This record gives sequence, C-alpha cells and structure tokens, in this order.
Amino acid sequence: MMISPYAFSLLLAGLTWQPAFAEPLYKWVDSTGQVTYSSTPPPAGVKAEKVKVLQPPSDEDIKQAEERVKRTEEQASELENKRLDQEAKEAEEARLREAQQPQQPIVIERPVYVPQPIYYPPAHRPRPPVGPRPHPPVEPLPSPLPR
Repeated sequence: MMISPYAFSLLLAGLTWQPAFAEPLYKWVDSTGQVTYSSTPPPAGVKAEKVKVLQPPSDEDIKQAEERVKRTEEQASELENKRLDQEAKEAEEARLREAQQPQQPIVIERPVYVPQPIYYPPAHRPRPPVGPRPHPPVEPLPSPLPR
C-alpha cells in the first residue's frame, strides 16, 4: 500500500509535534516590551500566562484522516474519469457533426485559363444608294454697291 503525500505529511506532523507539545508553554512580556514564549517558567515576579496547546492527533485521528484522504483521492479519480469520458463523447459528437455537414466548395488559389467565346460583330450590310439630295434654293445676296 502506498501512502499519499498528504497522508504522509499528516503522519509526519503528528509524530514530530508530540515531543514539542509535551511541556506547557508560557508567554510573558519583559520590561523592554519584548514578548517571549518559552517552555520554562518565567523569572520570579514576571506575570506570565500559559498558552493553550493543542494535543497531538491520536492514532485514531490519523487513521480517520488517512481514510478521508483515500476517499477524496478515489472521488477525484472517478471525477477525472467522468470528465475524460465526457470530453471523448463531445469530441466524437463534434466529429460526427462535421462529417454530416456538406462539403465546402473547392477554391482554386491561382487563376485558371478559361477560353472565352470569340466575339464576331454583326456583318456590315451596305446601305442602299442614296440619290442626289435636293439643295435648298439659294437666294441671291444683296449687292454691296448701290444701283
């Protein structure tokens, strides 16, 4: 059985805290205003208070924490598998939707020569001959000299 890093750190913390919290802790302020924490009682005449220390976790607490970690990891694994299944399902649906869409027209990037029909202008029909045109009558110009 492999212990998870979280459970291992809880176990290690529980084992290392035990000696540290075996003795009561005292807190006092000296004449210069400096706060001091110590496991030994303060000098005589100094008012000190005992700091309440949490008890180290019991073996049962550590066991329960490990079980909670194991359940949490199992739930995380289940959720991860569900997420992966859902993503695979969505990807398959997207692929099917794309396959059902009509083909896009082919676009040719470079111009292609397409012969155009040749334009032939209509044949020129000769005009019917036009006879002499009648000229308008010409009036004589007035003479610049008197008569």
